[in-house]
Amino acid sequence: TLKFTVGTAGVFVNQAEITAVDLGADNGVVHVLDAVVLPAETVADIAIGSAAHTTLVAAVIEARLLPALTNPFASLTVFAPTDAAFAAALTALDLTASELLASPDLTNILLYHVLGAEVASSGVTNGLIATPLNDANTLKFTVGTAGVFVNQAEITAVDLGADNGVVHVLDAVVLPSETVADIAIGSPAHATLVAAVIEARLLPALTNPFASLTVFAPTNDAFADLATALGTDLAGVLASPALTEILLYHVVGAAVLSTELTNGPVATLNGQNVIIDISGMGVMVNTSNVILADLEADNGVVHVLDEVLVPSLANLSTVSNIELTTYPNPATDMIKVIGLNDGAFELVDMKGTIVKKGNLVNNEIQLSDLNNGSYLLRLQDQNTVQTVRVVKQ
Repeated sequence: TLKFTVGTAGVFVNQAEITAVDLGADNGVVHVLDAVVLPAETVADIAIGSAAHTTLVAAVIEARLLPALTNPFASLTVFAPTDAAFAAALTALDLTASELLASPDLTNILLYHVLGAEVASSGVTNGLIATPLNDANTLKFTVGTAGVFVNQAEITAVDLGADNGVVHVLDAVVLPSETVADIAIGSPAHATLVAAVIEARLLPALTNPFASLTVFAPTNDAFADLATALGTDLAGVLASPALTEILLYHVVGAAVLSTELTNGPVATLNGQNVIIDISGMGVMVNTSNVILADLEADNGVVHVLDEVLVPSLANLSTVSNIELTTYPNPATDMIKVIGLNDGAFELVDMKGTIVKKGNLVNNEIQLSDLNNGSYLLRLQDQNTVQTVRVVKQ
């Protein structure tokens, strides 16, 4: 078929612009084209011929993008969201279909689904980052046992070949929003974190534009310190079977600015709690300092940490109905506990290892045999379980 586009840029038949019109003859009319059109099957034809892509076709027509997609001399990759994907996106964005088609962002959204080169499924690798025709943001690819994803959208059908490219079907609409993943990817100080997220196949979760997240982002140095503490290297950290749980322990399922943080436990996406401490000069998460706060993205906020959080620390939950005091803090040889009599204690280091435990003697805990650094102190008796941060120096 011939596909016609009428817009402010001109009138087109497929990719060819009509440069003169209505040259009348006794047996018809002639319109002059600036290009030859070919009966090639294009990526536009694949969408037009699919009953599951009527919304996509309507959007392409409304955005006047048929000339680009019907060009037989182009080489394109189209990631094609289904009607169900558009319906879900409209619900998430609180828009009607008519409002989407009238949106000034429509063209940019659609061009974010198109690469200016043909990329078959065999050319997609885990962690691939590609720049689409809308270069306001990149597309991030995840390949794993759970499937193949573009940002948060799963590819449900691949390699629908056309003469001018290839179409891959998506189960969600991807948006050129800046996400918490983009903040990390754009930071040289977080290269190890990005590598870990890619290795753990967590890009789909962090690139979801409809999510609301808080990410505590350890620096490269923080990961190096963890590797040293664990007696391994960065490759060993990335190969850890606990990598996914460690990373999810750094993510909260809501956007929380530093000014909204309060003392106490906060649930993370791995199901365990981190302990927030804002009683000092800054913000601490477990034993880690927030060294840069409130890096905002469209789907959440990022706070930078100087240590990697270890999930086992979350076993030190806080359930208390009395006020406990520990002093001095920082301490050198000993710390005293006021408000708990004859209770048990556990001291946990940054690796999540219990380095000392026992019962309080004269409300004191000896620290002289411990290395300098930050620890979480868990105190418990029959009525109280409470966790506090202590520093040995």
